[in-house]
Amino acid sequence: MVESLEDRGQESFFCGPPEKSYAQLVFMSTSAGSLWNLHAIHSMCRMEHDQIRSHPSFGALCQRTAANECCPSWSLGNYVAVLSNRSSCLDITQADTTRTLALLRACALYYHRGALVPSCLGPGKDKPPRCTQVPTKCSQSSAVYQLLHFLLDRDFLSPQTADYQVPSLKYSLLFLPTLKGASMMGIYLDRLAMPWGLSDNYTSVTGMDLGLKQELLRHYLAQDTVYPLLALAAIFLSIALYLRSLFLTLMVLLGVLGSLLVAFFLYRVAFRMAYFPFVNLAALVLLSSVCANHTLIFFDLWRLSKSQLPSGGLAQRVGRTMHHFGYLLLVSGLTTGAAFYASYLSRLPAVRCFALYMGTAVLAHLALTLAWLPSSAVLHERYLARGCASQARGPWAGSAPRRLALALHRRLRGLRRAASSTSRLLFQRLLPCGVIKFRYIWICWFAALAAGGAYIAGVSPRLRLPTLPPPRGQVFRPSHPFERFDAEYRQQFLFERLPQGEGGHMPVVLVWGILPVDTGDPLDPRSNSSLVSDPAFSASGPEAQRWLLALCRGARNQSFFGAQPEGWPTLCFVEALQRWMESPGCARLGPGLCCGHSGFPWAPQLFLHCLKMMALEQGPESPRDLGARFNTQGGLAALVLQFQTNFPYSPDYSQAHHFYTEVNHWLAAELGRAPPGLRRGWFTSRLELYSLQHSLSTEPAVVLGLALALAFATLLLGTWNVPLSLFSVAAVAGTVLLTVGLLVLLEWQLNTAEALFLSASVGLSVDFTVNYCISYHLCPHPDRLSRVAFSLRQSSCATAVGAAALFAAGVLMLPATVLLYRKLGIVLMMVKCVSCGFASFFFQSLCCFFGPEKNCGQILWPCAHLPWDAGTGEPGGEKAGRPRPGPVGGVPGSCSEQYELQPLARRRSPSFDTSTATSKLSHRPSVLSEDLQLHDGPYCSRPPPGPASPRELFLDHQAVFSQCPALQTSSPYKQAGPSPKTQARQGSPGKKAELVQASLEAPAHPPRPKPQVVEPPDCLCSSASTLEGLSVSDETCLSTSEPSARVPDSVGASPEDLDETEQTVPERGQLNEKRDTLWLALKETVYDPSLPASHQSSSSWKGRGGPGDGSPVVLPNSQPDLPDVWVRRPSTHTSGYSS
Repeated sequence: MVESLEDRGQESFFCGPPEKSYAQLVFMSTSAGSLWNLHAIHSMCRMEHDQIRSHPSFGALCQRTAANECCPSWSLGNYVAVLSNRSSCLDITQADTTRTLALLRACALYYHRGALVPSCLGPGKDKPPRCTQVPTKCSQSSAVYQLLHFLLDRDFLSPQTADYQVPSLKYSLLFLPTLKGASMMGIYLDRLAMPWGLSDNYTSVTGMDLGLKQELLRHYLAQDTVYPLLALAAIFLSIALYLRSLFLTLMVLLGVLGSLLVAFFLYRVAFRMAYFPFVNLAALVLLSSVCANHTLIFFDLWRLSKSQLPSGGLAQRVGRTMHHFGYLLLVSGLTTGAAFYASYLSRLPAVRCFALYMGTAVLAHLALTLAWLPSSAVLHERYLARGCASQARGPWAGSAPRRLALALHRRLRGLRRAASSTSRLLFQRLLPCGVIKFRYIWICWFAALAAGGAYIAGVSPRLRLPTLPPPRGQVFRPSHPFERFDAEYRQQFLFERLPQGEGGHMPVVLVWGILPVDTGDPLDPRSNSSLVSDPAFSASGPEAQRWLLALCRGARNQSFFGAQPEGWPTLCFVEALQRWMESPGCARLGPGLCCGHSGFPWAPQLFLHCLKMMALEQGPESPRDLGARFNTQGGLAALVLQFQTNFPYSPDYSQAHHFYTEVNHWLAAELGRAPPGLRRGWFTSRLELYSLQHSLSTEPAVVLGLALALAFATLLLGTWNVPLSLFSVAAVAGTVLLTVGLLVLLEWQLNTAEALFLSASVGLSVDFTVNYCISYHLCPHPDRLSRVAFSLRQSSCATAVGAAALFAAGVLMLPATVLLYRKLGIVLMMVKCVSCGFASFFFQSLCCFFGPEKNCGQILWPCAHLPWDAGTGEPGGEKAGRPRPGPVGGVPGSCSEQYELQPLARRRSPSFDTSTATSKLSHRPSVLSEDLQLHDGPYCSRPPPGPASPRELFLDHQAVFSQCPALQTSSPYKQAGPSPKTQARQGSPGKKAELVQASLEAPAHPPRPKPQVVEPPDCLCSSASTLEGLSVSDETCLSTSEPSARVPDSVGASPEDLDETEQTVPERGQLNEKRDTLWLALKETVYDPSLPASHQSSSSWKGRGGPGDGSPVVLPNSQPDLPDVWVRRPSTHTSGYSS
């Protein structure tokens, strides 16, 4: 049993009072009830013994008594045992808890009044007068005071709850007799890190303060690195599955690592940055996300060029791919890099370092990708792709393992084909149809989402500013016991509520003689600054003395001037010097010049001499600081004066801002009347948290605005199109606003890491929008709906796969303990998914309504021609073709031919395919044919100019087509009943591939082996692409579902007939004035199935309708109730095959 209070006293049970330097645990009731019950008290005692005191290293860490035993913990159970004269907290009874509660209820009133203080405790008789009102039972021992001040929460027995019959104790604090620090790491990792050992049926440990936060952060940063690695694995696994090549995936990974190494070299050597924050490693994940998008787009274009040029060489394929991808990569890389560089505007060193490193990494990746990806594709195509095909036919092709592998390969290939068909249906048909048809809904919906995000982020509830200073900032997930203690429980106990500083009020420190200049490295928080003296400082003159005395008296009249505690530094040191010089104590240092001088102001030498004398009299250990700072020569170097205000310390930004603004305005007004030697004064206070809050409250909006402005400027320089740049920036801004709004709803607290990710959100959300923007810009079609459909078919699959891969990568980072990894995953998920939605639906819907057509919004330069610049309106009202420069120009003998349509059907055909989707949905006449532009070079030889006769004209035209890929355009109307020729084609299903092959062969060349049939890409089924100036139609081959339109035989004649009559080549017609000009690249193909594909020569091209008879070429409509389409061919010949 514990000795009676009379024999030993309660103080000998504990090793002194609890202190903040000891490790602390917070207990909470499991059932959400009160902790003041016998079962809960016993539970806390057992949990402490089982989880902590039983650990092997606890004995070496605990504080010991005089008997060399571990000190007991300062816990609720031990205090009840002491007050009840029990030997252990496990021995207390229900009556002990009831008696202790009654004692606390009687003494709590005096504690909350401020009468029960440490100076009133104990049996001593020399106590302050206010202690006389405290009952003896409350002040006899420190147990009551320590329970109310340290262990019980602030609401227990407070003045508001003192009258409750059964007060509720929500939280109870336990102090371990071990010091905080790294020595507690072993106990924490072995016993306290797992949540299942910290809870039972009555209580649970929900908060801790072991002094391990920074040490544990370093531990988890290394341990949780597995989650970013899993995210990277998810990104590159998605790339591998999409490309179906481990070699290409490895090369992409090496490209990312090489870009980061180049950026690190420039960061260290070129920029000479000494500080490399850990957050810079997030660039590995972020750059991988950017690289994934570029990789998927590149290989989609690579497959497209391969399907459009099955017999072309690698050089031609690389040229066609890079013509589009190089443009896209240049615009996307520069825009993303500029958006990241915009974060350098921040004043936070970590954000500025990350902006510099990440922006440099993006630009290094841009330069490296331009050469790395095409080289990797060429190596794979030349060596690996053919090697795999040859190995399949090797000597072991008939072995059982090889047959099993081939069977598995066929099964996987079937699944892949099914997935490809599904993706083509989704991204080639359904997505363009859904975006264009419901464009009104998409614009309203995404605009409402962006407006809602802006309201949530900027008005209410807004992003919460940090409430803890940087050393205690949040670094783990919010449910971690360390974070819960700092965020929730620390302010629940009264000993933690009073911050440093007497009374918890804000002090004001006025400084003269030292300039507020930071001479350290602004990009290295570890660098120390040196003091910079003010050369104009002078405080000894008569004017300065009068002003300092007036400053003291003026400050006392301010509303924020508070009561000055005894012994505090004083603002009115001039008054103190006056009193000292007139006091008898002045003579104790011996006769001198100072004593007895009452004339004010004093001479400068006398003022300095007496100020030194007064400082010497008080001594260096005096608690009263007069504020004078002397240098080694004995001169007055600085003045540091301070006083206490009546502003209570608060982590709330609005209150701190009000305090700073009021004091700053007052000091600015006073300094305006100061003499020249005192005009450079400034003030400081406990403003560390306010400074961080002020930076975070103003900088993110400025940084995001600058990033959007730089993105707009870069897009404008890349596209020279104002509407496209505006729509792209609108989509990016909507992405950022909605993302910030969602983060607010997730109750994010804006801190350094959050500010960094928000500033990076613009750079992360640019690439998907740029994909569509460049595809729209390079589309050969002049009308906006066709260009929207073109860009969706060309880029939507890669965009969706990239967004899905990055979403999976973000999900894999959520289980991390370190908050940096978790929030990186959340930002990656949200930004990429929201960006995909805004780019695919909002941006494209804006383009459906207001997208530029032809040269609308284009900043044109002299001699600049766009793919759709084929004709412009003439002053006379007629629409004539404008010849193109170069190989497709309007010189005679060029290898292209242009037609314009005359009257078109006034009603739309109900049929719908990829070439007419946009026209049907937009209530506009359907596009009969899509553009074709041929040029000289390896694809098309330029014929000799100016044939002398119409026959030579036709023969030259035939010679040109014999050297160019023959591409048949499709009709937008499906035939109600096929013609005999169409039936002949449809009746030979096995010859469909031969028909396509025959149309792609050059008939004038000798027969050659049938080229290998190339599978269309998974997500780009012969989509048009403007590569190397070659505009290819969306429907460049005969479709099984849509045979070409039948042309009556009576309209045309064979080349033999044309040879006899020497008819001229048909030329352009004109469209009626009901519509804009629609260019038709018309080549009617008559295929003779009796001849093999290799024998299809120029005689297979049948001229339809000569100009001699003046009859038009009639294209019959498949719908009997709709008029036919006819083309008039004028007599004037203009050559050139325009798109």
